[in-house]
Amino acid sequence: MPRQPETKPQPKAGSERADLVRFQLDDRSQAGFSAVWVEWTIKNSSSEKSDCTWSREAVRADGTRVANSTEFVTDVQPGQTATGESLTTLRNAEDVKLNITSFDRTAGY
Repeated sequence: MPRQPETKPQPKAGSERADLVRFQLDDRSQAGFSAVWVEWTIKNSSSEKSDCTWSREAVRADGTRVANSTEFVTDVQPGQTATGESLTTLRNAEDVKLNITSFDRTAGY
């Protein structure tokens, strides 16, 4: 199946949350095996090395939460972009919306 249209985050200008610049579902299921991934990109807009933690939930069109998870990204240098992907427990990505429930950036050591 093709990728779900990218969900565009709408953070407040200047907030830590603005560092999460992209996240989307990618349904790679085939031959009857489920494989739905979340792809993400974080850009460190601070002036120091940072660690980021963000939580998300997957919600069906009827409002039912069907999954949730937390991501950890460490040692992102100032101005650096980090990308990644994580396998989800979703069986498919149809009618699923991703919501970011929290985002925190702290100084990395």
